[in-house]
Amino acid sequence: MSPARPEGGLPGPERSIDKGAAVSIANKALVFLCVVSLSFIMGLTFCDVFMRYWFARPITGSAEMISFAIAIVVFSSFPLVTATEQHITVSILHGRLGAKGAWVQRLVILLISLLCCATIGRQLLLSGHMLLQDKQYTMVLHLPQGYLSYFMGTLSCVAALAVLFLLVQHLGLLPTPVQEGVQHDSRLDWFCHCASVGFLW
Repeated sequence: MSPARPEGGLPGPERSIDKGAAVSIANKALVFLCVVSLSFIMGLTFCDVFMRYWFARPITGSAEMISFAIAIVVFSSFPLVTATEQHITVSILHGRLGAKGAWVQRLVILLISLLCCATIGRQLLLSGHMLLQDKQYTMVLHLPQGYLSYFMGTLSCVAALAVLFLLVQHLGLLPTPVQEGVQHDSRLDWFCHCASVGFLW
């Protein structure tokens, strides 16, 4: 017996972009990168503090490694948070606008978000090109700064693509995925919880 089809055509699982293999792999890779980078930050911080206060021998270049890892954590989670629309928001106008007003409000927010993400990505890519041309490295470990800027710019562009998809979906040019209730990515929630605990620690 075939499953019930919602009005408008294809079954729910086939209409959702979240079920795509490429998107699923990319999501897992970004979550894994976030978890590994955050674990590295907490482990390195613990070891650096331990060595500094007990043996007066801090880890050389720990500040540079942590700054690079923080950049990786922030920009790896950027597309994830953007695609799932889990940014921190202030609901001042929520419930005060009608259906059309709420639709226009979300359209404006998506357009501004797309412009911001694309601008950030472009500037970081240009910055990475300049840093590589000028051969800019960190002072202690001589880590190339240009590649990190390229990494951040690329993931900012990925976030811009995620916003573009949400915008196209909002305009009705793509079918909206059918959701059975509110579903959250438990891995992303676990990562956010670890991030908050780690940075407070």
